[in-house]
Amino acid sequence: MRRRRLLIGSAAAVVAAGVVVAGVTLASPDTPAPSTVQSSAPAAVLSACGLSGSAGDGAPGAAAATWTPVGAYSLPVSATDGPGVQTPAGPWSCFTHTPSGAVLAGITIGMRANGVAENWQDVVRAQTMPGPGQDALLAKPLPDAEVVTIRGFAIAGYSDQRATIRYYLHSPSADANCTTEVQWSNDDWRLVLTDKGSTSSGCALGAPTDFTPWGPE
Repeated sequence: MRRRRLLIGSAAAVVAAGVVVAGVTLASPDTPAPSTVQSSAPAAVLSACGLSGSAGDGAPGAAAATWTPVGAYSLPVSATDGPGVQTPAGPWSCFTHTPSGAVLAGITIGMRANGVAENWQDVVRAQTMPGPGQDALLAKPLPDAEVVTIRGFAIAGYSDQRATIRYYLHSPSADANCTTEVQWSNDDWRLVLTDKGSTSSGCALGAPTDFTPWGPE
């Protein structure tokens, strides 16, 4: 099966409605961002596979990650925050119920669901929230695209049930920041898709505000 490659479109495409980023058509970048939700309560379950987790706003666990080559891409793996279970051709799962786990889950699931995993359909079925978006993504063809490199992240909102992360992505044609949402379900983070099957709710040119530098060297 032909594998999907991730992309950030041209600068004009990124700022236009119907922008295509990370291999899927996204919402307009002027879509209102979800409000920030702070949680003071500790997570009841750190992970389903015994990971210890890391405290803080997302930076500690992400910073501790090593970058694993997967084809033309590199994905983060943290010994403290996940993914604790890695199926070579399918889902990389078991993230901690922490901001760090949400950061790691959002980019890992998003990239593998867009074709970085050979069996990307298995990733979509197992690691995205059921509904019209899941059906739409499974029905999409695999478009050609540019390879993207992760450059950073910013947590826009976090609660024990849901997190919103903006990822700073680089490609040969443009830099962009894309918003991704994950939801805690069945003891792990799962990607929230738009009704049209996008893994991101919107993108804009440039880096997110106050982002944490992060990515393969």
